[in-house]
Amino acid sequence: MSVLLRKMEYSDLEMVLNWRNSESVRKNMYTHHKISSNEHLNWWKDQHIKESVRLLLCEVENIAVGVVTFTNYTGEGGGATWAFYSGDTSKRGTGPAMEKAGLCYAFETLKVRRLECEVLEFNEQVIKFHIKHGFTVEGIMRDAYIRDEKAYDIYKLSILRKEWVNFIKPNLDSLGNKSSHSLTGKKFNFEYLLSSELVDKFSSSVNDKNPIHLHSLAAQKSGFQDKIVHGMLSGSLFSGFFSEKTPGPGTVYLGQSLKFLRVIPVDEKVNVVLNFLSHIGRKVKVSTKIYHKGELCIDGEAELLAPKKHNSSQNTI
Repeated sequence: MSVLLRKMEYSDLEMVLNWRNSESVRKNMYTHHKISSNEHLNWWKDQHIKESVRLLLCEVENIAVGVVTFTNYTGEGGGATWAFYSGDTSKRGTGPAMEKAGLCYAFETLKVRRLECEVLEFNEQVIKFHIKHGFTVEGIMRDAYIRDEKAYDIYKLSILRKEWVNFIKPNLDSLGNKSSHSLTGKKFNFEYLLSSELVDKFSSSVNDKNPIHLHSLAAQKSGFQDKIVHGMLSGSLFSGFFSEKTPGPGTVYLGQSLKFLRVIPVDEKVNVVLNFLSHIGRKVKVSTKIYHKGELCIDGEAELLAPKKHNSSQNTI
């Protein structure tokens, strides 16, 4: 089962609102009334721009199935609070897939030390579900939530990075590796900051001193709002993932196509999305895309020669 967490976009809002307002979802939420379009839009406008928040859509086999959110994110080595809900429960295994995807994102993309969540006492199924996936109940806030004049407890659960690395993830990976070592259908999604320092180093390394990459005034005179990233620097982000993560050390590049559709400003984060299209023998083909603020900037395809022994589970979500 291929699972991808991607950034939630404005175009997803109507679908997400329909999911959020379904009885099966809202009955387990702190805010359980039906949310209006304006309320939903205001929530989006407020939350999606915050550095401490990640609003993500989960896709299973290329079909959107639910929402995963991270709030109170304090940076690498810190903590975050998460929640998720499914909008499509028709596909068997969606819940476990979203749980694993969320844990991978928390500990391998956000690199938090600690992940926590809160669950209302009457949602016993989700409390047990989180415990099954490695969470620990660390406290109960008694009578902390009021609904219809009745008080309910709130369960606080957490999981630590060391627990994920040493026990939970190895067990999940070993289960996944029993079926196949093929990379076909695997998807990966990570953020990368294209900083001024990185652009300067790249410029010096390849002797590309085009001023539109190095000086704001020159970029503005050429019609851009500010300095823009070298196209080939952006396109090189795929290489590091292939060699360090998947397929892993020893991977050889056979080819890479690139279409530059939009410029990327310097000192901005981009979202890199990799979709493994085929894996025949040692030859691997991968769809390679880079997004900036939801807009597709670079589209291409990589052809790789995987190492003789690779770890197909590494960083898989």
